[in-house]
Amino acid sequence: MSRRLLVLILVVTLAFSGILMAKTTLVMWDQLAATEDIVKMFNEKMKAEGKDIEVKLELIPYDQMVPKFMAALSAGIAPDLYGMDLVQFPFFISIGAFTDITEWAKELPFFDELTKGMLEIGMKDDRIYGLPYQIDLSTMLWNKDLFEEAGLDPEQPPQTWYELVEMGQKLTVDKDGDGIIDQWGFNLAGGGAGAYMFWFMPFVWGNGGRMFDDEGNVALDSYETVQALQFWADLVHKHKIAPVSSVQYGSGDRYNAFVSGKLAMFLGGNFNITSLLQDAPDMEFGVAMIPKNRGEFASFGGGSLLGITSQSKNVEAAKEFMEFAFSEEAQVGAFAPSLQLVARPSLYDNEYYKDIPQMMRFADILGIAQTPYTVKYNEIYDPVGYYFESVFLGQMDAETAVRECTKEIEKILAE
Repeated sequence: MSRRLLVLILVVTLAFSGILMAKTTLVMWDQLAATEDIVKMFNEKMKAEGKDIEVKLELIPYDQMVPKFMAALSAGIAPDLYGMDLVQFPFFISIGAFTDITEWAKELPFFDELTKGMLEIGMKDDRIYGLPYQIDLSTMLWNKDLFEEAGLDPEQPPQTWYELVEMGQKLTVDKDGDGIIDQWGFNLAGGGAGAYMFWFMPFVWGNGGRMFDDEGNVALDSYETVQALQFWADLVHKHKIAPVSSVQYGSGDRYNAFVSGKLAMFLGGNFNITSLLQDAPDMEFGVAMIPKNRGEFASFGGGSLLGITSQSKNVEAAKEFMEFAFSEEAQVGAFAPSLQLVARPSLYDNEYYKDIPQMMRFADILGIAQTPYTVKYNEIYDPVGYYFESVFLGQMDAETAVRECTKEIEKILAE
């Protein structure tokens, strides 16, 4: 064999070996700093197992998540994995931006744990394109000390609309007799359509109503929605357990009132727990499901879904990362230390949550979470904000507001 042939064989062999040993680099986009920990753990795991798979994370500011993804899709340079605001998923699924992971997902050992109401946002025609990853839940918190002062059982928050009014009236107090309320029983969640979706829609669901049906058609115009809108207005104008100003309160306004002891029952979420433990360390407070009427208990499921984009050329490696991202090691190790919610109820009994009973309560609330499914979520904000607020301020009757709001949303969906 000639020397030239030997050199040629050696070059080809080395080149082929290089191909075999080439590292698979997955690009992931997300807005969560905690995902950096998951990526680091995964990369270390791959290295320890001798696998040439690596994830590179790019943190995307929330307001850039949609436009940057649209641009990347158009240019054919989308990331392999995307942890994106779940309300945006239906649109991107509709344009084919995510990979169908149905069969693989259903075989995951933890699949049955994932909350169905949020999982459905990552589905179309019974096919799965994303899994609930980062979780935010709407809930009600109550000040146990103020309950006790009012002669109420501090361990029994209201379960129904009737109980909310009854307890709220006992908790609404003019302490110094000057004719001005010093402590309110309840506050509406105002400040815009985002707040109404997150905290008001559970009242609609809890009354048996809904915003969209299973086919995505607008189902808002119903007696159940009208009754829920009227109930919120009545809390201010009839029952007088919430101030008129709370219609336009932002989350910070409600939170500050609760921390200062001027508000007994507070519409909040899991994201308030850490700050409450710091800002009001002596307060005894609990976490409850939002009161219901004729329907079932409900919570708005916010946060993000994690999916593999349709432009990924490394789908199997991306699946390996996704499975790891939902493992106990990743979920508890990355989310639980900062009291962020983990996606799997079986993991709530962890070293970080176990001494904080408020966190343990979210395992139950996660099971009742749901999210409105529409391909034009952001676009419906304007009619929701305008018509709902008009009712809460006493400027429009609930029936007219629901009818007109429905027309506006139908028009938006038809465009």
